Amino acid sequence: MAGTMNFFRAQDEARGRTTKLVALLVLAIVVLAGSLYVLAVLGQQKLVRGGELDWFQPKLFAATAGTALVVILGGSLLRIAELSKGGGAIAERLGGRLVGATTKDAAERRYLNVVQEMALASGLPVPLCYVIDGDETINAFAAGNTPQDAAVGVTRGALLNLTRDELQGVIAHEFSHIGNGDMKLNLRIIGTVAGLTALAQLGYIIIRIGLNSGSSRKNNLWPLAIAGLVVVLVGLGGVFFARVIQASVSRQREYLADASAVQFTRNPLGLASALRKVAGLAGAQREASSAELEAQHMFFAGSAGFLESLFSSHPPIDERIRRVDPSFDGHIPDVRPVAASAADEPVAGLSGRAVATPPPLPAVSPPRAVPTDLQIQDSVGFRGVIPGALREASEDPVSAMAVVLGLILRRDPAQRAAQLAQAESLAGGEVVREARRLDALLRAVPAGSRVALLDLSMPALRQLSPNQELAFKQALERVGYEAEDGLIVLLIQASIRRYLSRWDMNITPRAGDLAAACGLVLSAVVQTSGEAPAAQARAYALGAGVLGMAGLAPTMLPPAAVDLPKVDEALAVIAGQSVPARRQFVRAIGTAILHDGKAEPAEVEIVRAVADSLGITFATGVKA
Repeated sequence: MAGTMNFFRAQDEARGRTTKLVALLVLAIVVLAGSLYVLAVLGQQKLVRGGELDWFQPKLFAATAGTALVVILGGSLLRIAELSKGGGAIAERLGGRLVGATTKDAAERRYLNVVQEMALASGLPVPLCYVIDGDETINAFAAGNTPQDAAVGVTRGALLNLTRDELQGVIAHEFSHIGNGDMKLNLRIIGTVAGLTALAQLGYIIIRIGLNSGSSRKNNLWPLAIAGLVVVLVGLGGVFFARVIQASVSRQREYLADASAVQFTRNPLGLASALRKVAGLAGAQREASSAELEAQHMFFAGSAGFLESLFSSHPPIDERIRRVDPSFDGHIPDVRPVAASAADEPVAGLSGRAVATPPPLPAVSPPRAVPTDLQIQDSVGFRGVIPGALREASEDPVSAMAVVLGLILRRDPAQRAAQLAQAESLAGGEVVREARRLDALLRAVPAGSRVALLDLSMPALRQLSPNQELAFKQALERVGYEAEDGLIVLLIQASIRRYLSRWDMNITPRAGDLAAACGLVLSAVVQTSGEAPAAQARAYALGAGVLGMAGLAPTMLPPAAVDLPKVDEALAVIAGQSVPARRQFVRAIGTAILHDGKAEPAEVEIVRAVADSLGITFATGVKA
């Protein structure tokens, strides 16, 4: 392994894999529809016409090919729509149970801490955490539509049999799938599998109708049973194509995810040991459920089941171990349960234990050169420490609302009190009481730690009911912000709106002048640096050069022209653009902030907050 994995490029490559998926699906539809037509022509000649075969029958072709197309695409779209509710819904479909922050189970507490640690190290939002009880194998998955609605899950066997370092390696592997855009691809693969197997299911239904009809009608309906058998035979071809697609699109991602997990944790032996334990428990693999078979490409390790040995969605486990640990001698140890203890509790960035922290920012050379994507990535990891009391508060829905509220309150005590009065109705006043209790700690949160604290709070906020979410949103709007509060407060509010999936559904992209919007937000970002105007002008010029956009102001707007409400509107315009366009804007602000080769905590926080508010994520990892 060498070099650092470029997650901007990895997300672009995920779109390339989507193209491959679509091409394979089209090929499968053509083959299956053609097969169904051929069998229909043969059956018609045998049972009805006799004589020579007539291969040109447009009506028959439209009926057979149309049926195949409707069933495959319909089954695919229905399954994708079913899974569009977010990572939590997918995790529950796979048998997961949400792990609450109040859990008393030591292994589950360790699991939550490791997930938080990986989120802070990678610069990604904290996902919801699930456990598949009753599954004694070692496995894990990441699911969701975006990093903002992601969930991770582990089996009970993973919690019982993995050490903290091993669990950390497995969770880091899943975080790389979140960061490099694999989750949406995974959902499309599930939809494809569901569509391609729907033909076989339709055939079974037709057979049952033919065989279970009343005796007086059986002589008339037995051809229906034969037709059902034909559809089943063609449908089995769909099952074959489904497994081929799972294997061909998914395998290489596992190598990349293993490699980037090592970069997150700085500990290749932890992941290698976890993989050895997976191999050690291979003989104890249980038969997977239909939902797990459909989603087997999402898991850390392949599940036992139909055709798994022939069309595995994962590379050979021995090869995965050797790529992570070249000294692997093939020995697979016995697997014994590992007890979680209080010593496992400390987490990087939360209690100060230095584990999985990002590397120092590479120097940009020559001076004032455009930083690379990798240098921008390496700047976003959290390097601060969050007090234990705030960490605990971020895990409870009511206290998490208080934490977020406290992050956007004014510094002046009188103005702060007036803002709190606007939120007095939240949870019967409990949110405001919590905000007052945490006031001193929240005011002491240094620049660079606010977005990380927001990320830690999001799993709890995602557990709010729709009515609670709406009340929280309205309270935040009443509290508002002022120009002197700074750009970070505006960005925190924008991030909250994007994070909570129910709010996202109501967000309408705003039309406007994209070049003017980019120039305004870029000017606002560089002016947060506190550098001299000449340095800010150089930073703007570098960022504008990366955008290369016609109509973009060649020079930074004067501070008097940077109005925060207008910046908010400009962010909405940028948020309505395509993913590549938003990603390019994040590149531009990262370039501007790092124009001098240094990344101050407040500057890093701005980059990460802008990226969060636009729904763009990037993280660090390695390339195999």
